[in-house]
Amino acid sequence: MSMPEKELTFEAIREKVQSWLMGEGWKIAEQPHPDFGWLIRVEDAGGRRILVGQHKLRQDQVHLEAVVNIVSEHRQKFESLPEERRRENLWRLRFRLLLMNVDFAGVAEPLQNVLLTQRVYLDGLTKDAFIQRFLMFRNAVIAVIWSIMQDLEGVEPPAESFKKKDN
Repeated sequence: MSMPEKELTFEAIREKVQSWLMGEGWKIAEQPHPDFGWLIRVEDAGGRRILVGQHKLRQDQVHLEAVVNIVSEHRQKFESLPEERRRENLWRLRFRLLLMNVDFAGVAEPLQNVLLTQRVYLDGLTKDAFIQRFLMFRNAVIAVIWSIMQDLEGVEPPAESFKKKDN
């Protein structure tokens, strides 16, 4: 494949994915990165951000990535829990993420941030498949946030109701 064909492929896939996400009401912003043919930052109404892009070395897939940073106040509260409870909470979160079929790192002590990744292969890239996978991935981000909050005494989940679609 010549360089212009690669660029067209990147551009066509970016346009398709971006139009699907915008059609679902997500905020989109370009996020340049030297290793990606294209990369966009997608944000929902709750301010949760997911990076979506196509890596130059893995052109057969669309990459999803999110980082959940644990703020120092929550990290300190978590670290003050008894060791057995911390271990139990981390195992519960690990299994929850496995069941959601996302790759993850950082679900360990010290709990500072959790990296979530997912990929959608181009041979299955339809609007339905992508949006369903994207929403499941967004739900994994929410699961990390809510799991941490649930484990900490005195911290309540956000007042907003959980919605399947953000507008």
